[in-house]
Amino acid sequence: MALIIVFVLLGASPLIIAASTTGVFDSRSFLIIGIALVAVVLLPLFGKGDALVLWQYFLAQSLLFASYIFVSRVRQRKSLFLIAVASVASNAGWFAAMRVLATAYLSGGQKLSDMNTGELLAMAVLGTVVGRLIAAQWTMWVEKRWHVGTDSVGSPTLRWLDAHTHYGISLLFFGGVIGYGAFGLISLHDLLIVSVLGFAQNAITTINSRFANRDHPGWPVVTGLAAGTLFVINWTFLIGHTDSGELMSPALLVPYTLATVAGGNCAAVASMRLEKKLDLKVDSYVAGVTPYNDPTWHRFLLLGIAGLCGVYLTMNGYFAALFSLQLHSIVLPFPTMGTEFGRGVSMVMAGVLFFLSNVTHTLSSRAGNRNSSTYHAVTCILDGMMTFWTGTFVILNARFLDIVPIAAFGTALGQLWAQRCSMGMERWLGSVMGESGEPERVVV
Repeated sequence: MALIIVFVLLGASPLIIAASTTGVFDSRSFLIIGIALVAVVLLPLFGKGDALVLWQYFLAQSLLFASYIFVSRVRQRKSLFLIAVASVASNAGWFAAMRVLATAYLSGGQKLSDMNTGELLAMAVLGTVVGRLIAAQWTMWVEKRWHVGTDSVGSPTLRWLDAHTHYGISLLFFGGVIGYGAFGLISLHDLLIVSVLGFAQNAITTINSRFANRDHPGWPVVTGLAAGTLFVINWTFLIGHTDSGELMSPALLVPYTLATVAGGNCAAVASMRLEKKLDLKVDSYVAGVTPYNDPTWHRFLLLGIAGLCGVYLTMNGYFAALFSLQLHSIVLPFPTMGTEFGRGVSMVMAGVLFFLSNVTHTLSSRAGNRNSSTYHAVTCILDGMMTFWTGTFVILNARFLDIVPIAAFGTALGQLWAQRCSMGMERWLGSVMGESGEPERVVV
């Protein structure tokens, strides 16, 4: 009964928005959501998987990706309060979803699950499409209702909340760390590591997300390298190296969420200042502006990192023996039809996976912040598929740090390539960072 109610609410959500005086009803989004929900209902009935499990997985994916698009859009706006609220849902949801998958994959050893991967993948894609399209509509409603823009907040109430958000988040973060430490809810080692890594990861992810939605090609490369590195380090700890001995202990959820929200909040403030200092513009092509003289330094940076990755791939066995480190086999997240790949080939394939994952994520992030629902829906399908495979790969390989250089390079290169492609597509579609049918002014 509960599942039926949720399905009905998801389907009716665009109509609820349309009934609001400040809502923006998008008929294409409504049509795409309706088709996706029909597929969700029918697919398990004709498949081999457990229908209840598949529907629950779809709902989890929908809610998770709804929180993703919410946090992605508000990160590009100036409201610290909305960024904090969105970060709580997205980071707590990511932790919970990864813990479920980690338990399923790793409880029986480091191998692929016996679950029907094809049907789970289909539900992951459908959940991504429905969650992101619905959340994009609701977020535009929030932006219009509270007059939130990329460089201004019109609502006096929201401005007051924004002025007190930083102090409130800081108080919750330090109070939570002190409280957890004082009552011994988790070990001091776990508390400090999850707090530091969670803060750092979400801080750089927030800056990277904002930079990737600007027009400069170089700075997303720098932040992408750091984001890819911290992503793997953080999940290596959470999955394989906590004192509790449990896979992503639920006790870590609260300090992790507090740390990531605090990191995202501080980084949003820092990013706004950096964007002004570095003169990073949004949708400059709308005004016919050529903001940058085709900078090339980021290309040389990527070439240098590529060279280092090449050396690492060919000599990682030598370095491991030199420092008495154990070499781990790389587990790929998809069936290999009985083919055994060497370690070097597997790591190259892992780099390609991170590259494609960040291409689709950046395309979807930029599309979700613009005003073309059809373009957004197409990118959601690709992003849902790659997120599923990347999540599986990270879980299967996150007990060690072997993939850090490859992940960092794939992340940075994927974001750069996607940013260039996305800007061309946005120019062709006339899609800008604003409400549906109402482009925002260029931020200069």
